[in-house]
Amino acid sequence: MKKIVYRYILATVLGSTILPACSKMEEQPYGMINSRSYYKTADDARAAIIYAYSILPEVGYYSRGYYIITELPTENLTQKGDAGVGNFELDELRTTSTNPDLDNIWTYLYRGIARANAVIANVPGIPGMTDAERNQITGEGYFLRGLHFFNLVRMFGEVPLRTTTIDDASQIPIAKSPVRDVYNQVISDLKAADSLITQERISEGRANRPAAQALLAKVYLHLASSKASASPGYDFVANPDEMYALAKAYAEKVVTGQTAFALTPVLPDIFNIDIYKKAAVTEHIFDAAVDRSGDREGSFSKLPNMFLPADRPMTIPYNQLKPDSATINIGQGWGHFRTEPGIYFSYADNDRRKTQLIVSSYTNNGQTYQLDINSSSRPFTRKFIDPARIGDATSANSPIIRYSDILLVYAEACGPTADGYAAINKIRARAGIGDLQPGLNAATFRNAVLQERAWELAFEGNRLFDLRRTHNMEKVLVQQYGKVITSGAYFFPIPQRELDTNPLINK
Repeated sequence: MKKIVYRYILATVLGSTILPACSKMEEQPYGMINSRSYYKTADDARAAIIYAYSILPEVGYYSRGYYIITELPTENLTQKGDAGVGNFELDELRTTSTNPDLDNIWTYLYRGIARANAVIANVPGIPGMTDAERNQITGEGYFLRGLHFFNLVRMFGEVPLRTTTIDDASQIPIAKSPVRDVYNQVISDLKAADSLITQERISEGRANRPAAQALLAKVYLHLASSKASASPGYDFVANPDEMYALAKAYAEKVVTGQTAFALTPVLPDIFNIDIYKKAAVTEHIFDAAVDRSGDREGSFSKLPNMFLPADRPMTIPYNQLKPDSATINIGQGWGHFRTEPGIYFSYADNDRRKTQLIVSSYTNNGQTYQLDINSSSRPFTRKFIDPARIGDATSANSPIIRYSDILLVYAEACGPTADGYAAINKIRARAGIGDLQPGLNAATFRNAVLQERAWELAFEGNRLFDLRRTHNMEKVLVQQYGKVITSGAYFFPIPQRELDTNPLINK
């Protein structure tokens, strides 16, 4: 499969000259745009959308920062002892407005929005393009903006709604918008993407129509469950049943209405980059794509190093279900992310998502080492590994939307119906743990789906949002796992830098 490559764009975009990636990039300020000398040709449109995508695999976003924000507050991950103060605040659920990790993700999200805004504003007016290509690129711009705003509103709640390009610094101060308005914008953007994007599968790392439909399903499910559970901030949702119905309708388009994506039968194959590149893996609907041959971090990924222990190079079986399975050398990392006992012990012993996707032992020079969940070198996920890594450079994509995610969205939206049971049981069958108990009521069934999502999507940045939207932060993290929540339970504080530089933020 052709992979989208973010290397360099020699163009004037968003008010800054984008030089080869090895050069320093200056933006004054991010979001400013110079359209007088740009957006004239089809090549300009193509370069602009690649530039818009290039924010996703940056270190501050899906190649590191996103997982710091979304995984450390949960029962999935903690961090090494000498991590930064921001990591500890997130892990211990006591975030402040000066948290550097929150400031970082805020900056990257708005940079991404600015780039998407530029595509949406300018590409429709470029002459000399076919309608199909113009619509495709514009639709991808809408998809990216919808994704960024969905991340923002789930993280921070009320946020500034920047939907136009910025031509003058006086436009930068802007008030927060209500959560309702941000969701309305997300839905509008994703519906526009759904109507403009026509392809079911494009290049690796490019948004397709099922991706827009899948993200809409996730948005509607977030609204439905937040209202149904009385999660803080969602009083504006009038009818959760209507939102569940919309989540089901859009998820159904993905799980039954197209042929490009489906469950990948063998779990290790899902995250096998070499198989993925041949389009043989059908599970990844949309990823932040990287390539180990890239010329800088952001083109390639060092994310695997965050999960891999640092003690020694490791060799593991490719497929532990097969005794004669080939072994793969996966190197060693930094041991920054450490698996927590909460998620590790929650799996059944025979759950393949534990036995095949969490590494508990490895070999080095013929000697086998066991990893201890209570030590510094703990069992770790193999979702982010690349045996063909070049030094620290890997092709480990960051999964943003997987088919199994949307199958579980569909199950939760359906409730304890035949369709709902069939959907969750497909996931459980692949994991080797048998069907879900029949005859559950709606609340118990949806709680079972929530737990299934915890196992299926562990370490992929979904758990925090699942706990928030179901009003389960205290029930799960405090009552079940003994955490203490001081702040940031359902929305993180807006970064202090934004408060200091945007005088309208609280008006």
